[in-house]
Amino acid sequence: MGNFINKIFGKKKAVVVPDTQPDYPQPFGYKTVWYAIKGETPQTVIEKLRLEIVGESNWEFGLNHVYKSDDVFVSPQIGDFVLVIDLLGKFHNADVESAKKHSEIFDEFYYFGSHRVSDYYAWAKFARRELIRAYEYSGDDGMMLNTGAITAEELALKFDEFPTTDEWNENDRPPEEDDVIDIAKAWSIDPTFSAGSTEKSVGHICRFV
Repeated sequence: MGNFINKIFGKKKAVVVPDTQPDYPQPFGYKTVWYAIKGETPQTVIEKLRLEIVGESNWEFGLNHVYKSDDVFVSPQIGDFVLVIDLLGKFHNADVESAKKHSEIFDEFYYFGSHRVSDYYAWAKFARRELIRAYEYSGDDGMMLNTGAITAEELALKFDEFPTTDEWNENDRPPEEDDVIDIAKAWSIDPTFSAGSTEKSVGHICRFV
């Protein structure tokens, strides 16, 4: 199950000259994988994940760049959270299993994954370096992971309708990409920023080394 997303496609490093003009947060969340880390600053996230800083970047340039490379975009602090966006790539894993390793250095940590081509949808919640809840699904394999008690937020979103075993029930429905957006919004930050933002900012393009 490890490195599942990386089997979909790989990316290449590129020479980067980022745009550093501050801008508003840009919507994301479809065909990508990201972390939401609570109670940290961008600097501590970069240090703890041992990321190499490529350069400071605004949202528009940063997100456009990471979708075409092995780099990630580390957001500025948004409320209590820092986001590490677009973990797709051949140089680092993108699945709940690898997220668990990264979660061990943070007090509160969330993983979200969405890729409509392969019907891959996943979310996981870690607290005090322990896995509290995780669900992972793909169109080819069905339910790949379902651990921990379903949370109140998932129940409110009717996630109890998803398959809970390898066997399909006639009352089950598969998760979809908007479900990942909804649970990300309930647990952490709305990646579509549908409520808008009044503050322009910059983040960092980084690389795993």
